[in-house]
Amino acid sequence: MNIKLTVPSIPIEGSISYEDWLKGRRFRRELSKLVAPGVIRRKSSSKDRRLKKLFNGERGLPFTPTEKL
Repeated sequence: MNIKLTVPSIPIEGSISYEDWLKGRRFRRELSKLVAPGVIRRKSSSKDRRLKKLFNGERGLPFTPTEKL
């Protein structure tokens, strides 16, 4: 598979901007759809009690569609 990387990489001696991180996140999410399409979040976990306490009764942050990243 030949994919030309158009996503900024993280330099060894520095960091990237939040906008560059979002570009990378979108790219990684699109690649993951090629491997495992659909929702891959677990329905339950042994840490549900702790997670729900942290996220106001939910198991994690709300899902953001790829188009909005």
